[in-house]
Amino acid sequence: MPARRPALTEALEVDGCHVLATVGFDAAGQPREIFLVADKAGSMLSTLLADAAVAVSVALQHGVQAQALAKSIGRVPVGLDRPSTAELPASLLGAALDLLSRLEVNTKWRYR
Repeated sequence: MPARRPALTEALEVDGCHVLATVGFDAAGQPREIFLVADKAGSMLSTLLADAAVAVSVALQHGVQAQALAKSIGRVPVGLDRPSTAELPASLLGAALDLLSRLEVNTKWRYR
């Protein structure tokens, strides 16, 4: 990937934990990398998320779709009191993969 490329940064939150996710796009406007920074720099959580982001980025750059990755990550039902097919991510990594999935199919983020 080129050294300079379009990017988008978004704040994510799951169960009171926060992370900044920066997504880098290729020339066709597809997400090809992600950087994750937890709110406590130097913490184990921050280190784990940074390492996970590298693995996700490598997968994206080798043609794995973000939706396929997102389906493989832990999910929780939206409402425990009623059956539902809608699920939320169980972790910050899952929330980041959901973001990537949305950007993968959302043409408004396609740069030319």
